[in-house]
Amino acid sequence: MSDPNLKLEKTLELINKKGLDGLIIYSGGTCSILGPSYLTYFCEARPLGPRNCAVVTKDGRVSLLVEPVWDAPRMAAKAWITDVRGTSRFTDDLLEIVKGYGVNGTMGLVGGREMSEEVYAAISGKVKLEPTDAIVETLAREKSARELEIIYRASRIADLGFEAFVGCARPGMREYDLTAEMEYVMRAEGADDIFILISSGSHNYEMHEPTDRRLKKGDIIIGEITPVCEGQFVQLCRTMTLGEPAPVVYEKYRMLLHAFAESLAQIRPGVEASAMSKAMNQVISDAGYAKYCYPPYMRARGHGFGIGSIAPGGVIDDNTKAAFERLQAVVVHPNQYIPETGYLACGETVLVGINGIQRLAATETKLYVKEV
Repeated sequence: MSDPNLKLEKTLELINKKGLDGLIIYSGGTCSILGPSYLTYFCEARPLGPRNCAVVTKDGRVSLLVEPVWDAPRMAAKAWITDVRGTSRFTDDLLEIVKGYGVNGTMGLVGGREMSEEVYAAISGKVKLEPTDAIVETLAREKSARELEIIYRASRIADLGFEAFVGCARPGMREYDLTAEMEYVMRAEGADDIFILISSGSHNYEMHEPTDRRLKKGDIIIGEITPVCEGQFVQLCRTMTLGEPAPVVYEKYRMLLHAFAESLAQIRPGVEASAMSKAMNQVISDAGYAKYCYPPYMRARGHGFGIGSIAPGGVIDDNTKAAFERLQAVVVHPNQYIPETGYLACGETVLVGINGIQRLAATETKLYVKEV
C-alpha cells in the first residue's frame, strides 16, 4: 500500500474505528530482523536517529518528528509526509505537536516497545496511550505493487551476496573479510542494511557473527545472508565447502533438501504455520535425528519478516498456531545440526501465494562445492 493518500485514509479508518483521538508511530532508529520497523513502513523512509515518530490525528493531520535536526531534510525528500520537523529536544517538541493539534484524549501507540521510559512517561502524562501495533500490521497485509517490487529487488541483492560468498571464499581468508566482500556487493546494489551470520570449519555447531578465523581447505562454510531494502528483509541460508566434501555431507544435505521441499508444500493461506515445521521435522526425524530437531540443538524452523508477516523475527515451530496469509514474506530454513557433519544451512524467503508459495531466490538451493 504505497499510495500515501490510501495509506492515510486506511489509517484514519482504523483510528476512528478504535475510537482514538490520534496515533503516535515511534521508532528508536533500529533496523532489526527481530522486529518490524513500523515508522519506516508508514512514512516510507528510514529515520537514522535514536528518537523519531509520526503523529496522526483522527481528522487527518500528520507530522513527522526526527532526531537529529540534520536528518529532517533527508526524510522530507524521501517520506510522503509534508510536515517534517527536526529536533534536538525530542520529548518537548513531541508534546508541542500533540498540544498544537488539540489532542487530549486517547492516542494509539505503535512501536512502543522501542520507546524509552522517559519519553513514555512524559507523553502518558498528557494523553492516555493505548498499544496499537495492530493498526500498522493491518495496513501492511495489503501489499502494493511497489512493496512487492522492493521485496523482489532485495531478493536479487541476496542472490548477488551469495555469488560473492562463493566467488570470494578462499583458503587463508578471514571470515570477516569474506563478509566484507559480500556486504560491499550488496550495499553497492542498494541494500540499506545487511545482517550476515557465518561459520566455518570441519564441524560447525552454529552460525554466528564473523570472526577472524581463516578459512581452510576442507571447510564447511555456512551462511545466513539477509539484505534489507526500505524495511523489506530477504534471507538466504546456504552451505558451501572448500574442496570436495565427504560423501556423508552430500547425503545429509539431500535430507535437508527433502525436508525443505516437504515444508514448502504445506504453505498456503489458512494453514497453521506449525504444519510447515512438522513436515520439516518429520523428514529429519524419519532419518534418525528426531532429538536434534528441538532445543537445545535447534530453535526455529522459520519466521516471518517485516510488517504484516507471520511471527516477524520470532519463531515458527511445531506449536505455532497462527495461520499463513496471502503475500506474507516467510523464511523457511531446515538449518540443522547433524552429528556426522556438524551444522548445515539450507533455506530461503518465500511469498505466500493463493495456492502455495512463490520462490524469491534465483540462487539454486543445493550444496555448493568450490574447488580450491
